[in-house]
Amino acid sequence: MKRVGIVGAGAVGSSLGSALYLKYGNDFCFVARGARAERLRNTGITVNGEKLRPDIYSAPDGRKLDLILLCVKNYSLEETIEDIRELIDEDTVILPLLNGVTAVGRVREAFPKNSVPYGIVMRTDAERIDKNITVSVRGEIQIGFGKGEAISADLDEIRRCFCDAGISTVIYQDMRYMLWRKWMINIGSNQVSVLTGAKFKYFGEFEEIIILVTDAIQEILDISKKMEIGLTEKDRDDIVQILINYPPEKKTSMLQDIEAKRKTEIDYFAGTVIELGKKTGIATPVNRILYYAIKAKEKVGLAEKLGEERL
Repeated sequence: MKRVGIVGAGAVGSSLGSALYLKYGNDFCFVARGARAERLRNTGITVNGEKLRPDIYSAPDGRKLDLILLCVKNYSLEETIEDIRELIDEDTVILPLLNGVTAVGRVREAFPKNSVPYGIVMRTDAERIDKNITVSVRGEIQIGFGKGEAISADLDEIRRCFCDAGISTVIYQDMRYMLWRKWMINIGSNQVSVLTGAKFKYFGEFEEIIILVTDAIQEILDISKKMEIGLTEKDRDDIVQILINYPPEKKTSMLQDIEAKRKTEIDYFAGTVIELGKKTGIATPVNRILYYAIKAKEKVGLAEKLGEERL
C-alpha cells in the first residue's frame, strides 16, 4: 500500500490517521472536500496534545490512492460516496469502518468494480474533548470478507500496512459474522444506555437493564438465523457479559450524542433491525420501542440546540 487515505477526522479517524501519518508521512492523507478540507488545512488534528498536519486530498493530483478508510457516521455515507468518486480509481480498496451492518452493501453498490472488504474497529477508547482527540486505547482493526465470498484484496498487505504503523489488525475468514456480532454489541449497549441514561457500571447492577439488553439483541439473533449469518445463543450471552464487564465509568457514544444534542445513528441500529425484521418476517417490538423513544429524544435535543443557537 503506497498511499493510504481516511475520510473522517473524528475520534476514530484521527486516532488511526495519527498513527498512519507518523509512520508514512505524505504517503498518508485525509480525504475531504469543501469546508471540511479547509478546516483541516487550517487547523490540522490534535491527538493526545500533539498537533499534526497531514496532507489533505481534495482533488485528483495524479497520485493513486491504494486504500481508503471510511471513518464517518452512517448518515454521512452517501455524501462521502459522492465526495470520493473522482478521487479514487477501480484499483482503490475501500474499507468502511462504520457501525451497523449496511455500509459495505451501500459502498459496493456505489462502486461495483472496487474491492470493498468488511471492517470494524474494536476495543478502542478515543474521544473528542474540545479540539483535542484523546486516545487511551487505539484498539484493533478487524478485516475480511464474508464466508464464501471471493477475496478481492490483498488482506495481508493491508494488515502489514496497519501493523507497521502500530495498529493491531486481525484478518477473519467470516468477517460478515464479526460485523453482525459487533452490531449486536452496539444494539445492546448504545440504545439501552440512552433510554436509561446508564453508564456501564449500572449494566451489571440492575436486572432491568440486562433484561432490556437481552431482549433487544435476541431480535437480532432471530433475524440472523433467518439470514444465515451464524450468530448463536452463545454470542448473545457472551455479549451480555462483555457489557456487564465494560469499564464502569464509560458512557456509550450514542448517550454522549444525546447529551450533547447531536444527531445519532439510531436509524442504522434499531431502524435497521425493524427493516430487516419486516423482510425476514421476524417481530421486533423491543427495537421498535427503542427506535421511537430515542428518535424522539434526538429530535427534541436537535430542536433545543437550534433554539439555543438562535438566542
